[in-house]
Amino acid sequence: MQSVGKKQPGSGGWQRLEALGHSCFYLTLRLFGLAGAYLLLVPVVAVYLLGSREIHRRTRPYLQRRFPELSRWGLWLATFKNVHSFGRVLVDRAWLGMGRNRAFAGETAGYEQLLKLVAEGKGVVLLTAHVGNWQTALAHLERLPVPVHALMHYDQQAVAKHFFDLRPGRRPFHIISTDGPLGGVVEATAALQRGEVVTIMGDRLVKGSSVTVDFLGAPVRLPDAAYVLAGCVGAPVAAMFAAKTGRRRYQLRIRDVWYPRWQGRNQRAEACRASGARFARSLQEHVDEYPYQWYNFYDFWQQ
Repeated sequence: MQSVGKKQPGSGGWQRLEALGHSCFYLTLRLFGLAGAYLLLVPVVAVYLLGSREIHRRTRPYLQRRFPELSRWGLWLATFKNVHSFGRVLVDRAWLGMGRNRAFAGETAGYEQLLKLVAEGKGVVLLTAHVGNWQTALAHLERLPVPVHALMHYDQQAVAKHFFDLRPGRRPFHIISTDGPLGGVVEATAALQRGEVVTIMGDRLVKGSSVTVDFLGAPVRLPDAAYVLAGCVGAPVAAMFAAKTGRRRYQLRIRDVWYPRWQGRNQRAEACRASGARFARSLQEHVDEYPYQWYNFYDFWQQ
């Protein structure tokens, strides 16, 4: 399993242990398939939770806000479900990458609406979050009539491989690295101006400017780069989230669409804050429906 905590620089021993864990799951997938890896995941997660206080500390801020009525045992069980759900996503990723022509069945709720937005020719910012099997689900956007780009941090040396790193051949979407010049904004702007699609994570502030909005009853800071980018080129923002709905099924759903607009810099801050509030409402709707499929393992309210 991938570590959900932050590794310290030079933690070579931990990285070797993590690599060994991934190798065990890869071997299980080859020998026993997806069902075997899911079965192995149950005791692995249980032992992990019994031996690590850190993961409980990291999941508690979200789970206590989402389930304020839980007892101590109920909170432990909710943590198990949250981490186990994350583990299944990692297993799915490996299963897809290790075999040719593998795919999950599913649907994109709002796909016709997305096609209409693309047809406007202004580009589309798909604003998503660390929910569900988002990465493998986004691969199905390859059928859109324009190229799809993912603005993301991309570590090719990471132990937990993306499914497209494990699978030979062309990637289903183009990666714009946030580690590049100006955080990839120039390349993302050019893609939108060509009428293409850019996906951006809207639920994790790493650096840069932000807006403060309400989420699950308390203020949080969200990055505003997606709203500024969309507003500057006149592109719409579509809040779209993925969910794992079965062993080999997923769903992508567009929950909201809007156009960030302002007249001059004086109005930009309020337009971005309003956009952040819309995204937070959409994300809350999603975690209300799929509470164990949000994978921000840190105190989201104390950034």
